[in-house]
Amino acid sequence: MATITKRGNNFRIKVSCGYDENYKQIIKSTTFRPPAGVSPKKAEKLAQEFAFEFERKCKDYTELHETMKFSELADWYFENFAPIELKESTAYTYLGQYNKHLKPVLGNMKLKEITTPKLTRIMQSYDLNPATIRKLYVVLQSIFHRAVEQGFIRESPCHNVILPKNKNKKKVVSLDEDGIQRFMHLLNTKPWDEDFKRIIKVLIYTGFRSGECLGLMWEDIDFDAMTITVNHNLTDIGGRHELGTPKTESSQRTIGMSDVLASIFKEQKNYIEQLSKSLGDEFAHPEMVFTSANGNYRDRCSVYHSLKRFIKGTEFENLTLHQLRHCNATLLLNSGVDLKIVSEHLGHCDIGVTANIYADVLKSTKVKVANLVTLKLEENTTENE
Repeated sequence: MATITKRGNNFRIKVSCGYDENYKQIIKSTTFRPPAGVSPKKAEKLAQEFAFEFERKCKDYTELHETMKFSELADWYFENFAPIELKESTAYTYLGQYNKHLKPVLGNMKLKEITTPKLTRIMQSYDLNPATIRKLYVVLQSIFHRAVEQGFIRESPCHNVILPKNKNKKKVVSLDEDGIQRFMHLLNTKPWDEDFKRIIKVLIYTGFRSGECLGLMWEDIDFDAMTITVNHNLTDIGGRHELGTPKTESSQRTIGMSDVLASIFKEQKNYIEQLSKSLGDEFAHPEMVFTSANGNYRDRCSVYHSLKRFIKGTEFENLTLHQLRHCNATLLLNSGVDLKIVSEHLGHCDIGVTANIYADVLKSTKVKVANLVTLKLEENTTENE
């Protein structure tokens, strides 16, 4: 029950809200000033009514920690939530983004000071790519969402924050069909490490993300059923490799395997068996399809740098590993494969994601379809004449 103490013409009201984690009693207090001209008895009655309402509000806010600093909330999040609920690689990325961009700006602010308009101003003030700012916003949303769940705050200030738009949004850069054919010719004829070449070919033939490709295990490849299943994703966490689950639930998928692709995997299997035999017990991961020269997990950065050395001085100098995935999608869409099937093949979470990324490819495909219809109609007209 609230404690009311009369001090002159005013009333000091205190409410006990339990104890904090250090067993220190939490006291909330306020002062009630009666309206001028009321009688002492009326003033006391008004003070009691005010105390009752103040206590109700205090009790309702017992678990709130609105005076907590954002850095304290973030520390709690990364200590208690992230290790349990997030993938290790995701938690590592979130922590890096928080330390680099969010902590310097928001760290010393109290939670009650962080409002939607203030977050809008902060998000707009970053001199970063809008896509990067959206990633920071995802981290913020996750932290504040857990704060609401735990009763630290009543509602998240992340609702309706206005983020900067990417006015110069880059289009997906991919080789056209002729370019892909020229690149494949280069891949087949230029003398280079065959193990590296097989990785590049698998990326083109499957459309896998590089982490999915380097996370393939021999048990994922069924030569009888002619299928490949994506069960793992290889990530780099601060220089340490981690074999985890795919990026999303839809990323865990099974695709068909052509005879050409099967022969590539069989060549790789022979290579791994010979390498494993030569290294003996020092070969760490014989279960993996692609490994380093000493049998450890294959580093994505090493594959990227190998690609850059391979294409240096050619027309493909700007090609990246991820663009090989786009090459696969371009070939499928230009061949008339249904968008939904392409989306599932790539492991996208939603068909809309595929349509948005490959809007230009789809546009050119629609033109081809229209031309095919016109050509067919003209053929029929000519035959009738």
